[in-house]
Amino acid sequence: MFLRYFYLFTMFIMLISCGGNKEIVGASWSGPSDFMFISNKNMKMNYSSFIEGNSAFIGGFYEIVKKETDSVINTIKVTDLEFEKRTDGVFYCRIWGEAQGSEDEGYLLADDCQPIFN
Repeated sequence: MFLRYFYLFTMFIMLISCGGNKEIVGASWSGPSDFMFISNKNMKMNYSSFIEGNSAFIGGFYEIVKKETDSVINTIKVTDLEFEKRTDGVFYCRIWGEAQGSEDEGYLLADDCQPIFN
């Protein structure tokens, strides 16, 4: 009888420890993406931009590249991730980052985006 209770108690503790809050550490996407650069003076959308591999993680450095070229638009350090759902049901995300060489921010807007958990 003692072993049965001990076993159940151990299983309960394992379930509690495994069911903890998962933290979002990154994003991956399969749809198109565009890069928005925001400064004090203007906002500029670079359509058909992407990050190689279609995934990004908070704290990582990534080159934003113009699609079908080797042209690097900017390099960002990812600082935040936002996940939303459009009215047509498509999940999208904003991958926020500090633009290289400035204090200005930008974000990659990516469709069919899902969070990556730790």
